[in-house]
Amino acid sequence: MKLFGEFEAVRGGEAIPVRGAKQRALLALLALNRGNPVSADRLIDLLWGDGRTAKPANALQAQIVQLRRTLEASAIVTSEAGYALDVSGADLDAARFEDLVAEGRRLSAEGEVARASAVLGDALRLRRGEPLSEFAYAGFADAEPAHLSELALVATEYRVAADLELGHHNELVGELEALCRDHPLRERLWELLMLALYRAGRQAEALRAFTEIRDRLVDELGVDPGVRLRELETRVLDHDPSLVAEQPPAPRAPAPPSVPGNLPEALSRFLGRDAELEQVGEAIATSRLVTLIGPGGVGKTRLAVEAAARLREQHPGGTWLIELAGVTEPSMIALTWPSPSNPGWTARARSTKSSMAAGDASPAMGMRISPGTSSASRLVATRRRAGTFPKQSRPEPAKPQL
Repeated sequence: MKLFGEFEAVRGGEAIPVRGAKQRALLALLALNRGNPVSADRLIDLLWGDGRTAKPANALQAQIVQLRRTLEASAIVTSEAGYALDVSGADLDAARFEDLVAEGRRLSAEGEVARASAVLGDALRLRRGEPLSEFAYAGFADAEPAHLSELALVATEYRVAADLELGHHNELVGELEALCRDHPLRERLWELLMLALYRAGRQAEALRAFTEIRDRLVDELGVDPGVRLRELETRVLDHDPSLVAEQPPAPRAPAPPSVPGNLPEALSRFLGRDAELEQVGEAIATSRLVTLIGPGGVGKTRLAVEAAARLREQHPGGTWLIELAGVTEPSMIALTWPSPSNPGWTARARSTKSSMAAGDASPAMGMRISPGTSSASRLVATRRRAGTFPKQSRPEPAKPQL
């Protein structure tokens, strides 16, 4: 359910057409209550309170029936307390927005400014427009748009503050000037603008911004700027060194792996296959060669790499990925070795306990990946059972043996 911008009901990523002003207003009312029941009397009062409908209870029933046909029967829950829309927080863009803003503020308070900026940016991108603008004159939707609009301003302030800490003051000046024009009495925005200008080397403009907001507050409200703005003016005049943004620490070089190998770093979490990983681990502990069999695209190589990574510390000689996809001739196998120019690799695989994960082994290359030292374990992903591979002779001694 989307409250920002044009009001929409969505199923499976596709908008569901909800037609008729009363039906759309009824759905919006139920959505605003976020799964909590709304009494029939309240719905009638909000939708037919003008008294123009002779039988509003019947009209409400007709709209509920039509709404269930449009969505689905289970979408509207009836109870003694009234009617409720069967939605969770994840189904409502406004609820997701609120959760992201709360998370961004928490991260900001904990000093995680980069993550805070990213999370708050995600929250603000959910806003496709003003919330529930379609029902601006309906009366029932006044509080929620005001709440969401204020929360959006707060999120913007926190996101800008985080970006300032990240050193983006030059890029933020234009955005802050526009925000101050749109919200000329919001002191926090003027404070951020002054700070961005000062950090950009524009001290005179920062002081001019203070003068502008001070004069505006005095002329329109008869009050002086708040303590924070007045203190910031003093610090700008004094060239307070604490106003300068701290330089972010230089990124540290990744620590070298404790075990040699070439396994790729995982770009996402590996979920839902703990049972298979446990089975692979048990099989490797008792067998020199373990084969993962299955059709293409089911994740055999991904499972093999994850299993090898989790067993890395048990194989101090190294854990290696041999990419065999596309290899159809035995003579091509040597070209897939991770370090063909490093003769020490072969010796290490022979003399120490090591493991190899072979991805997408082709039947045409046979079992050339299996002979070798008894201290090495092999994990092969293939579309055919190991017993169906044609027998091949052992590789030449000059080539790395797995």
